[in-house]
Amino acid sequence: MGDEKKKGSVQNRLPLRPAKMVDIYEESVTIHGVPKMIKPQLYSFRRPLWSLMLFGMVGGLAFLIYESLTKYYEYPINTETRLEFNTQIQFPTVTICNANQFHLGRIPNDRQLHELLFSLSDAYLLDVESGVDDASDDDNTTNDTRTYSGDDLHEFALRAAHRLEDMFLVCVWEGEVINCADYFETVITDLGVCYSFNTNTSSPLMSHGSSSISGLRIMGTVEQDAYFFSAMTFAGLKVLLHESGSAPLMTSNGFVVSPGTTTLVNVRKQKVIGLGSPFKAFGSDYCLDTNQKTLQRYKEYIYTQDTCEMNCLLDHLVKNCNCRNMFDKGTDKYCSLQELNKCYIPKKAETNYSAVFEKCDCPGRCIKEQFPFAISVADFSNFMQSFLVNTAEMLSSESDVRENGFDLRIFYESSTVTVTEQKAQVTVETVFGNIGGNMGLFIGASILSLIELVEFLVALMVSWRACPRSVSDVH
Repeated sequence: MGDEKKKGSVQNRLPLRPAKMVDIYEESVTIHGVPKMIKPQLYSFRRPLWSLMLFGMVGGLAFLIYESLTKYYEYPINTETRLEFNTQIQFPTVTICNANQFHLGRIPNDRQLHELLFSLSDAYLLDVESGVDDASDDDNTTNDTRTYSGDDLHEFALRAAHRLEDMFLVCVWEGEVINCADYFETVITDLGVCYSFNTNTSSPLMSHGSSSISGLRIMGTVEQDAYFFSAMTFAGLKVLLHESGSAPLMTSNGFVVSPGTTTLVNVRKQKVIGLGSPFKAFGSDYCLDTNQKTLQRYKEYIYTQDTCEMNCLLDHLVKNCNCRNMFDKGTDKYCSLQELNKCYIPKKAETNYSAVFEKCDCPGRCIKEQFPFAISVADFSNFMQSFLVNTAEMLSSESDVRENGFDLRIFYESSTVTVTEQKAQVTVETVFGNIGGNMGLFIGASILSLIELVEFLVALMVSWRACPRSVSDVH
């Protein structure tokens, strides 16, 4: 009895013959069609017929699996838009610049400096003389030959700007009159010295309504009688609504507020959430899925595509002239008057901006906030002009109101945020679901069926390698 048990245990541990392995697999296989190929045949062509159908189904399954994986690795996306309703909403950062960069009363009477400001201005594009020489007798301009260093020019630019307390006469936030200087911060932009509202990223101001009294209102003067050559040729303000923590690029962005008018700016808030690599979130471009990318010249600001391109442009100009203009960001030395005239201004004029930007690696951010707006503008009424002069004593005359006065109101249209979010069209779960469904449809199999097949093939290989003599000896 003991010998028989020993003999049976040895036999169980030894590999079975290949024919026996096939019989066992045929009895337990869950892939449809396999038993029809192995079992005793009901008619002569049954095995070839079922073999043809089974391999045909396997081929079809393989094709659909290939299609499913190909679709997955194309990384298609769906875009969904939804509305988020809020009782309060973060107010955008508002940066305001006078269209004129240098107050005439704070510019030294120096012909060299006047000529430089003309060369840096938008009027320089007209390719005419500045007229400084013709006006030199009346303006008492000097023919000073002293050298202006880069630091001299930078300090002059800061000192000569229009001042907050002179421009902003009345400020109102959510219906309450506030001290403008307490709520606005002086910032240096590509347009010069400007003033930003709501710059505290850790404790931003929130708007609690959707009417003109629930936002920001500023009344003041643009001081047009103190205008000189500047980067802008119009009179008024340049205003930009932007994301908190982002750098204000005023030359190419924002809208204009004309003097002598009331300007209502009706704002909406949009949030865009894109998918990072390997998904192409914006057309054919990948987006940056983090805010951690730091630009050398804009370290204090969050990354944006605009600041990245500006960073590249400034790098290009500094590389050629070894200095930067008086308002340019960075740590390089400021250009002297001579360096501006001989290198920086000519080099900037001949620069192909598109060619420079094409060489930059400046993807858009995956997550960003935008502030689309609608503007309504109307002139001050005659009564209001008289009131601002005679009663409020804000401005000196009615012509002063028409030429310099402004009333700017910025408010949310509603407290609803429009969220546009991109989501993967094909996920890993989708791929496995498709493969599983197709396996069940074509061959009636599952993941366990594949494991069964692998187990059978491994066992069959082991049985082929086993010594037949040892097996027969056991019997």
